[in-house]
Amino acid sequence: MTPVRRQYLNIKHSYKDAIVLFRLGDFYEAFDNDAETISKELEIVLTARSMGKSLKIPMAGVPAHALESYLARLIKKGHKVAICEQLSDPAKSKGLVERDVVRVVTPGTVLESTLLNNSANNYLAAVVEEGGLAGLAYVDISTGEFATTQILRSQLPMELSRIAPAEVIMAWLNDQPMTELEPFAWHSRGEFPITEVDRDYFDISRCTESLLSQYKILSLESFGFSNLPLSIRSAGAIIEYLASTTKGQRIQLSPPRAYSTGSYMALDSQTRRNLELFQAGRSDSYQLSLLATMDLTRTPMGSRLLRRWLGQPSL
Repeated sequence: MTPVRRQYLNIKHSYKDAIVLFRLGDFYEAFDNDAETISKELEIVLTARSMGKSLKIPMAGVPAHALESYLARLIKKGHKVAICEQLSDPAKSKGLVERDVVRVVTPGTVLESTLLNNSANNYLAAVVEEGGLAGLAYVDISTGEFATTQILRSQLPMELSRIAPAEVIMAWLNDQPMTELEPFAWHSRGEFPITEVDRDYFDISRCTESLLSQYKILSLESFGFSNLPLSIRSAGAIIEYLASTTKGQRIQLSPPRAYSTGSYMALDSQTRRNLELFQAGRSDSYQLSLLATMDLTRTPMGSRLLRRWLGQPSL
């Protein structure tokens, strides 16, 4: 096995659930099963590379200068991508070039404006369920919007449908058969991309500390949800997840806004479809919708706000 192969395997071991794009010169290369995946998803040639005596490894790559366009296609298909960069100058390095993952891009953590629809939010949500209650937090890291609530578990599917998150993080309930979670097992329906994280992400002490550290405060009382433990756990889990995917890069977020679903009219997906709020006609066209008709806003921020008002009418 070559040193480069050994280096790649060490990095891949830490990102088993992501496609690792490994920088080699002017290309980002994927190997093994990742190579087969991107070859199929991106419709690029699958080749092979010798990485040791009698060791040929499947490989597929994309040019470094075109990474963003290929990344957009992988993210839209729901994949999680770890970007592994060269951290030392190959011309000055003696021996193996130093490499490490500098960012993990997931459907809910996209920052590049070219990969986003500026007229709609791209939400990352976190969900924790306990007994008959659920904690839900969501954030748009491109705008900094951050909100959280604690609701009845039966209200969770409708609230998730309203938010339409690009990605949902949760601690998977491995110890409970899916059939026992009905009728509220929203995650069994496949509506939203789900990322399983360690249960420690939702530990209330850890979540409290993450929130205090993020905003450099001494108490959560000013946020309005210090007495809502599931809100704390879901909001804190988002901070933890962002820290792990952005690799220490500080994301600017607004202070989390506590809200109550009782202040708004509840519109399920069928009602929104019947009212043609965001899509209309047999082809579910945006151009025929109420939002498209009303949207004379001058900025993407205004367009997003109008969408929120239509989808969450105040009582």
